[in-house]
Amino acid sequence: MQFHPRAFAAFGSELVTNDTVAVTELVKNCYDAFAFSVEVEFGNDADGQYIKISDDGLGMTKDVIKNSWAVIATPYKKRNPVIKRNGKIRRVSGNKGLGRFSAARLGRFLEIITKGASGECIYAQIDWNKFTNSGNISDCTIQLKSMPLTTIKSYFGTTIKISGLSSEWNQDKINELQNDLSRLISPFQEISDFSIYISSVFYAKPIEIKPPKFIENPVYKIEGLVSDSGDIDWKYTYAPKGKIVTLQEDNTKWNEAKYGFDSEHLLIDKDNKTEYIGGGFSFEIRGWDLDTDSIGDVADAFDIGRREIRSNISKYKGLSIYRDNVLVLPKSEASKDWLGLDLRRVSNIGKRISTSQIIGLINVTAEKNPQIKDTTDREKLVDTKEYMQFCKIIESIISILENKRTSDKKENNVSERQTLSDLISPLSSNELVRKVEKAVSVGSDAEDILDVVREYNSNNEKQIEILNERLIYYAQTASLGSVAVVILHEILTGMTVIQRFLKKVMKQYSPLEAKTEEYLKDAEISHTRLVEVANSFAPLYRKDLNKQMNSCAIYVEAQNSIRLVSGKKDARNIEFQNNIQQNIVASLHPGELQTIFINLLDNAIYWIKKSGKEYRKIVISASEVKGDYIKIKVSDTGTGIIESEVEKIFQPGVTGKPLGIGMGLVIVTELLNNHGCKIATIIPGDLGGATFEFNLPIKE
Repeated sequence: MQFHPRAFAAFGSELVTNDTVAVTELVKNCYDAFAFSVEVEFGNDADGQYIKISDDGLGMTKDVIKNSWAVIATPYKKRNPVIKRNGKIRRVSGNKGLGRFSAARLGRFLEIITKGASGECIYAQIDWNKFTNSGNISDCTIQLKSMPLTTIKSYFGTTIKISGLSSEWNQDKINELQNDLSRLISPFQEISDFSIYISSVFYAKPIEIKPPKFIENPVYKIEGLVSDSGDIDWKYTYAPKGKIVTLQEDNTKWNEAKYGFDSEHLLIDKDNKTEYIGGGFSFEIRGWDLDTDSIGDVADAFDIGRREIRSNISKYKGLSIYRDNVLVLPKSEASKDWLGLDLRRVSNIGKRISTSQIIGLINVTAEKNPQIKDTTDREKLVDTKEYMQFCKIIESIISILENKRTSDKKENNVSERQTLSDLISPLSSNELVRKVEKAVSVGSDAEDILDVVREYNSNNEKQIEILNERLIYYAQTASLGSVAVVILHEILTGMTVIQRFLKKVMKQYSPLEAKTEEYLKDAEISHTRLVEVANSFAPLYRKDLNKQMNSCAIYVEAQNSIRLVSGKKDARNIEFQNNIQQNIVASLHPGELQTIFINLLDNAIYWIKKSGKEYRKIVISASEVKGDYIKIKVSDTGTGIIESEVEKIFQPGVTGKPLGIGMGLVIVTELLNNHGCKIATIIPGDLGGATFEFNLPIKE
């Protein structure tokens, strides 16, 4: 088998997707040569524009050039995954042996000057066009020449010069490269032994690639470790204006993390198992809000311009995967949103985080994560099962960050929930018109008037975000209601058919064998229960529900609710205790009361499981009667509620569950409000976990 020299074009100009990726790959070669410093120079000489990349790495000997550098797809780096220098060890970033052909994309001519361990300074020149136009690969040769040792000033090193460039490098393109190169060095840690500089006629002096100080002090941060079994140990920090307000640590098990953003694409083996096999790794994700006021807070805290803040966040934005501290993904602007955060955010702008708001580091290793590997074009990762599980875990980490961020953003808006009218009225332009007219009347200049407009715009951005969250909540509630009506109709219709069949079996085949008769009775009991549940909730979707005089026994509906939730897998080994007197009747529909109980019980079950406690109990009890109302308590032995979270948990969208949407307690609150009732929390809880207390109207 042979290949045509035309393959050089494929390895270079066609395999490497763009020019900035090509330069980035060449700089990575400098890192792999254990360089301490590399400079990328864009200059002009008699032959036109050129790119020169110089490093002080270990250089190459003639033997290395002949048997490694000049060998297409050489296994050299794969066979030598680490490199040593002065007692230090680095793991090389590439292993496919194709990166050097990035130069073929950038320009026609390549000159190399290198000085390696042999002490000899070697020069070589390549004309890629001659290679491509050759009839046979054997005609593609490189002449090596010796140069004076002083040609390279450092003890070791390599300089490559690319000329006859395929495209012009203007200031915008060089700035884009600066952004891409900045991602080669993680902004999350000090790397003292590798520096990158860019020089060109557009810069007064060489620019060192490094992140600004505010990047190290984000408003929101989640960091931690993922174990080899897929469990996430995480720590969340909320630090507006550089001061820590919230600090929380917890653990999320793989059994929960495996769902990611949703459960529709859960990875299940043929034997129905979802054991994590992706390997352990560390992570740190930093986030900011990008509205005018939030950017202003960062600018004031770190004495930096607002435009510079946005520019720097944009430079590092997105989730970056590093393997042994070397960037793997993303390599270009096109692949920055490799997890699909921006598309997902479209349906819930207020709560969900976009790529442009975060700077994230995911640090994998070749040893622990061998199957997290990049594709040949270096623009994405291979779709292995390990990689897909890896994505699910990162999705869960993002969900935790989003939930915590939503909770902290609600902190200043927890007094009394505004009505839709309260939210919409400030959006009117009347106040803006009044202020502009006043400014004009006193002779204010254009800049002063612009300040008025900017203030109006800033206030509206916040108000629109709150309004958007509220409308999403109402839309979700309405959608669930519409779906529930269809489901209830289908259940009742299906139950009629099942009942007909059960009666037919009993009539035609009696007397039945003992085991068959037992199964039949179980089926009749289950049928009856499903009909009862459907009939309990169906009236909730009638428009005239609140006009009717409804009533129900509190004990009975509490017991029905316990029976519904106790069948869940997570409810196993939990003791349910209903201490309510059986003769107390509430003035609301059974379906409403069951909705209240089920939401509270479902939360209790989740947090009991999360706590890991052996003592697992939920108690529903009633306290004193005051006038026409009775107080009800639901207590559990779960993790309990942090005092700072008490008011937040009743806000739309606030949830501690990775797959939660933050509607359960809101629905409970609104149902109770419809009857003039309130709900609150008691801290500490009666059983060491959470205790919710609410009043219900009673019927004489």
